[in-house]
Amino acid sequence: MPKILVFDKGGRKERKELINKKKAPRDFLQGIDYLKLNGFDIEYFSSSEKYEKSIIFFLGRILEQFFSKITNIGIRPLSVFRIRKKINKSDYVVSFTDGFSLSLGFYYSFFEPKSRIKLAGAFHKLSDFDTKLPFFLRSLYLRIFSKILRRLDYIIFFGGADRLNSSRIFNLKDEKTFLIKFGVDTSFWVPKESSSFSSNYLFSIGQDPARDFETLLKVKTNKKIHIHTCLLAPINNEQFKITNGSYRDTKNGLTDIEVRKLYQDAFSIIIPLKNVFQPSGYSVTLQALACGKPVILTLTKGLWAPTSFKNLENCILVKPSSESEIQNAINLLENNEELYRTISTNARETAKKHFSLYKSNESTLGIFKNFV
Repeated sequence: MPKILVFDKGGRKERKELINKKKAPRDFLQGIDYLKLNGFDIEYFSSSEKYEKSIIFFLGRILEQFFSKITNIGIRPLSVFRIRKKINKSDYVVSFTDGFSLSLGFYYSFFEPKSRIKLAGAFHKLSDFDTKLPFFLRSLYLRIFSKILRRLDYIIFFGGADRLNSSRIFNLKDEKTFLIKFGVDTSFWVPKESSSFSSNYLFSIGQDPARDFETLLKVKTNKKIHIHTCLLAPINNEQFKITNGSYRDTKNGLTDIEVRKLYQDAFSIIIPLKNVFQPSGYSVTLQALACGKPVILTLTKGLWAPTSFKNLENCILVKPSSESEIQNAINLLENNEELYRTISTNARETAKKHFSLYKSNESTLGIFKNFV
């Protein structure tokens, strides 16, 4: 069996400890354990390890940070260089983060172009790569990205729209692109026993810049809206409660159990999104569905599972940048308890039927079987 190195954003060991204590779901483990059970020889690494203390890494890090700041793109060839010996002894390298996927392709395009090691990179927002690029750099970075993607032997997407649009922009061959399904731990994300129809607050959470909290802050409702994000300054008034912190990264970060409780007790979960091709909001959406919550979700051009989301059946879909549609959705749920309960029941069933960890693991397994 070929030797495979897998990279993701890290925290796997700590997360598994929490899972064993039933304090965290089995989400975000990328099916690695499932792949091992099916005979794959996999070694796991974090793509976010700190650099060694040396003058080369110090100066290189300054250069990487400079380009990252002016482009909003995190290409870090030093992150590959520091572990290149381990990588070069492997048969396949798979990255599950956008930044490290780009870094792999960049390093082996420009620094070791003769290496024929097989590279696979996963992306969450590839076709939106230039949305924050300065205009004068877009042509240059289109060429850089095209070269990087030619070097990657396999390209994995989390959303079908992002896959199609990226294939068009970068002229990708169909046989080198794959679509992975995301799933959630429906044994952890569960509904509470009683209905939350009488709850006096709505909940929204997310750290992704593709969240459209600007629109959400314009919504007028009798219920208080609690937003947990690192994108806004904290406030607490009659209409909004904004708390800061990303996933266990700060002293204000919420645990999974605390997030589950907020889902369960909220009247509804609102996921406002900018109209991007990125499959933004999928983890929160699926966690909330599994908790049996009516989800108010922006219908973007990047909606990752358009055939599974049925408006007024298992969720409520609203147009981008429309506070009025969010307000109407809230009012509709408030004034129709039967619809509220129907959507809640169907939400849970949708998560179990279409977005279980088993389906996600099988999706990952199918992709690895294709290219290994």
